[in-house]
Amino acid sequence: MPETVAIVKCSNYDQQAVDNALNELLDYLGGISQYVKPGNLVLIKPNLLKAACVGDIPSTHFTVIKSIIDQVQSVGGKPIIGDSPALGNVSTVARRSGLLEVADQMGVPIINWSTSVKITPKPHYSMRSYKIAKEVIDADVVINVPKFKSHKQMQLTVAIKNLFGCVPGKLKSRLHLWCGKNRRTFGKMLVEYAELVAPQLTIVDGILAMEGPGPGSGSSYPLGILTGGTDVVALDRVHCEIVGLPAEEFDIIQAAREIGFGVADLNQIEILGHGLCDVSVSNFEFPPMIPVNFSPFRIVTSALKHLWVKQIA
Repeated sequence: MPETVAIVKCSNYDQQAVDNALNELLDYLGGISQYVKPGNLVLIKPNLLKAACVGDIPSTHFTVIKSIIDQVQSVGGKPIIGDSPALGNVSTVARRSGLLEVADQMGVPIINWSTSVKITPKPHYSMRSYKIAKEVIDADVVINVPKFKSHKQMQLTVAIKNLFGCVPGKLKSRLHLWCGKNRRTFGKMLVEYAELVAPQLTIVDGILAMEGPGPGSGSSYPLGILTGGTDVVALDRVHCEIVGLPAEEFDIIQAAREIGFGVADLNQIEILGHGLCDVSVSNFEFPPMIPVNFSPFRIVTSALKHLWVKQIA
């Protein structure tokens, strides 16, 4: 059977517009009750990259998260929000982005990963062990909510790359050092983590995307869509098509094909809602690429930046 990806249009972050778009998106995917049952602990995993002003584009927009919280609570789920930002802690980033106020109003905790769980890899995996935040493992349901952005190291960051944020603390920097030989090697590690996290649902904030030198310093691009599905590979493949990136040039998709994870063949993906011809663009600006690996110097620099952000937040 084909994998399903739903696409709906949403031109702005007006809360009612987002609510309507998410309702439509979830209708195509069978409704929120298909994924969340009464009493379920539901981890909402946004992209909280760094502290920025309310409405800035590096992070998943708070209106999208609010709408998802409403949906989860409407069927008796117990939502929490968690992430591991590149700079600063999750509370600081959430406060600066406007998400903390929303979460407080709705009684939803925002958590920093506290401890990790060591996961035994599958035989074909590239590393001997994997660590994932305990809060991710303990959740009954994981809803992955990435921001659709360009990425200077991997070209795009969508559904798969966002799950790298389930790796606790500064282990992410060490993984850049260990797995950063080339984009394919790093992409395989990202795909393996995505397979281990296995979110039940992914909703991509592409209302205001990022192009150019992403994931933190690019420019806004009014893509005007919300997308969703259960297969993170299929979602990444569809987003390649939307912005005109050949799948064979996207190392994350190629890595997924190599290990046999997800659906990367566009002919095996059923698209509901708006078709690709309705939402595809031809002028999306891809970033100038930089190496994937982090040198020890860059890791130290990142740690110093992290401490500096904590001091000024």
